[in-house]
Amino acid sequence: MKNNSKEINGLRIEKHALGGYGLGFEDGLAIFVPYAHPGDVVDVNITKSRKDHAFAEVQSYLSRGEPVPDGLCPSFGPQQACGGCDWQDLSYASQLKYKLELLQELFRGKGMQAVPEVIHPSPLEFHYRNKVFMPVAQREAGLSFGIYKPGTHQVVTHAQCRIHPPVFDHLAARVIELCEKAKVTAYDEAAHTGQLRHIGIRISKDESQLLLILVTRSAKLPFSGLFVKKLTAEFPELVGIVQNINREVTNVILGDEEKLLYGQPYLMDELVDMQFRVHYQSFWQANSRVAELLVKQIRSQVDEGCTLIDAYSGSGSIGSVCADKTLQTICIENNPAATEDAQHNAQLNGVENISFINADCAKALPDLVGEMQSEATKLNVVLDPPRTGAQREVLEAITASPATKVIYMSCYPITLVRDLQILCNEGGFQLKSVEAFDMFPQTWHIESLAVLERS
Repeated sequence: MKNNSKEINGLRIEKHALGGYGLGFEDGLAIFVPYAHPGDVVDVNITKSRKDHAFAEVQSYLSRGEPVPDGLCPSFGPQQACGGCDWQDLSYASQLKYKLELLQELFRGKGMQAVPEVIHPSPLEFHYRNKVFMPVAQREAGLSFGIYKPGTHQVVTHAQCRIHPPVFDHLAARVIELCEKAKVTAYDEAAHTGQLRHIGIRISKDESQLLLILVTRSAKLPFSGLFVKKLTAEFPELVGIVQNINREVTNVILGDEEKLLYGQPYLMDELVDMQFRVHYQSFWQANSRVAELLVKQIRSQVDEGCTLIDAYSGSGSIGSVCADKTLQTICIENNPAATEDAQHNAQLNGVENISFINADCAKALPDLVGEMQSEATKLNVVLDPPRTGAQREVLEAITASPATKVIYMSCYPITLVRDLQILCNEGGFQLKSVEAFDMFPQTWHIESLAVLERS
């Protein structure tokens, strides 16, 4: 890819593209522009180009395709480029419309058997995130925290983020004040020096419990006793403060070591009238209210009396909620802390027909379904893989299994469609339905739920 420095004046944005880009055309060249939307006319500067497409940055807006909402975050937009939001300058109705259109275009373009017709809105448009890890930077004026600028590790600071609860900013700001008083320095990636790497926070759906995680380069944190005393007095919702130690030169946030400075390394949360323990390292959907809509929809699709495999099961929320419909439920998860939470959660909620395998799905699933070939009960599989999608071994195991239904939950449409095509073309499944759920308002990101069946 080449770096160019070319200005284009008066580029009209025609549509959206996956990734949240606005897409315009100039002399046959497709130009992808962040922070630009259909109907916008913009002056742009080409930053990267290839033979048939290019990426550009907005230099100025000549006109906007639709009115921009009031009260945008000061850290939002092409000049500031905080990586937390990319569609905050669209009305919420337009966000939902464009997300559904992006999915529909992708599914139609790939010739899929079903196309999404519905997108479920988030009950909260703002302040919905229940978890964040914010990188810490060293400025001339002292420590600061924020979100990385897209494609970089440059920290863009903010005072009041609009997508996570205000208490996150208040707590992080107090952490920074106390760290500065104790002469704690920010981690420097280039030099591998400094101490504080990230500030992580989780919150329960009812906001009654907070969990604070400090990611540091070494175990040294000299003021931890006073730190805990002050923070727990000022933030009584804190149920745990964890120091996670990451000594490596890496982009991975969390390390393998930890110190429990206060309370417990988990919080309690509620989903579909059930209680769940969520460890600070466990996966838990970022928007609790939309997660509840999704889990209810998944449960409605599970066949009565089936054997259910919940792959990439995290803290066991889907498996536990669905277990009352199944003969047996088997959860597979490779994170030990999440598996431990899942076992605890099943006991807490009185779920007995459920078991847990702590292993990589690609290794555990083939053996598991191989043992089921002679069983007479229906087999359903729930997939909730990471952004990279399901591993090839997982899809092949499902194809070779007696599974009659797959319920696939995905946060990334491109890998979702890729995996659906494999299950349909190689596994004999038919795509029966796809629905969209707005897990991430103010961003282009889309959560999807696909249901596949085979006779």
